[in-house]
Amino acid sequence: MQQPVHLATNPEWHWGKQQLRITLAGLRVGPAAHPQFSASRLMVALDWRPLLHGQIKLQQIVLDAPVFNGPWKGGGSVGGAVLSLPVKMIIRDGTLRWPDVVGHTLSLTAVNGQMLAKGLSQLAGDWHWREKGGRWHFAVEMAPAPTVFARKVSLQVGTTIDPTLLQVAIPTLQSAAKGMVVPALRVRWQGQAQLRLQALRLNMAQSQLAVQEGALTAGDDLALQVQTLGLNWKTLQGHLAYQITIRRLPRLATRWGLSLPKLTDPNALQQLTSTGAVQLDGPHFQWVVTQGELDDSAWKGKIFGTWRPLAIHVNLSVAQFNLGHYLPAPRPGKAARLPALPQQWPVTGKIHVTKLLWGKISARDLVVRSTASKARP
Repeated sequence: MQQPVHLATNPEWHWGKQQLRITLAGLRVGPAAHPQFSASRLMVALDWRPLLHGQIKLQQIVLDAPVFNGPWKGGGSVGGAVLSLPVKMIIRDGTLRWPDVVGHTLSLTAVNGQMLAKGLSQLAGDWHWREKGGRWHFAVEMAPAPTVFARKVSLQVGTTIDPTLLQVAIPTLQSAAKGMVVPALRVRWQGQAQLRLQALRLNMAQSQLAVQEGALTAGDDLALQVQTLGLNWKTLQGHLAYQITIRRLPRLATRWGLSLPKLTDPNALQQLTSTGAVQLDGPHFQWVVTQGELDDSAWKGKIFGTWRPLAIHVNLSVAQFNLGHYLPAPRPGKAARLPALPQQWPVTGKIHVTKLLWGKISARDLVVRSTASKARP
């Protein structure tokens, strides 16, 4: 395991007619101050006859009060022996802690249940994340077969206020070369947001994800259609073809905990539509908008650059645009002033506006240019 291993007492061995049972008490893997895995008791039952042929056939694993602090930092080896999944695994009062889940630690506690190689498996417990918590329940029907190996996969996460905070349903999981295929996936969040994916292919060994078609809706405020998606999250390479409609942006931003500056027209930012494609290649990105519209103003163009360091280059064209919806119009006799940009402004490029309206000001074929900031990041 490439980590220190400690036992409270010597292992107990019991030879039966068909099984060898090994019981480990007070197991701890990792340093004593911060163990990566521990269990008050671990019992493993395996067929002893296959051991003579170098095969480890696990019949049952029982874990009492296991605690796992992920992600796993050590290695693992069984000396070249062939290892199979256990026929039955029982977990009693388990705990899992996973740091840095969107900047916070996710904890699963009071985990109880069993996982079967064939039949209905169920796990349930408590969850804690971002000073919130509740109950969760996971169920899956394992069905070993050449193509389909799991059916009726479901996950329910709730709180005392909202017992159906999150619902995930997968009718079937299918095996594929070096990965798995999910013909259909449905996710429901807070009874309003819904995610639907078709023909999802996942290859954990190669860090690859592909989706043939998908849709994300949040009430009547957000509707995203995904025509195709491919991603390698290890190398940050991928592509996305999409069509999105966002209505009532201020209300949607408030719901998601975001704040927008006060606008001149309270009815502004009511609808944004965009159709295009996004391309990722390591630190580089490219966003091509083939057709977009914001408050009845059409726009299109290209946005590209790098994530690290952050550098964004724009080349956009906008049809008639009424700036008075967003900024107060200049008063007569006073110079018009736009909001000051940050000194460390990472955006360069140009925006061509066919017709600009701002109070009594009207301009045609206006070109807005942004040069590189001289301030150091």
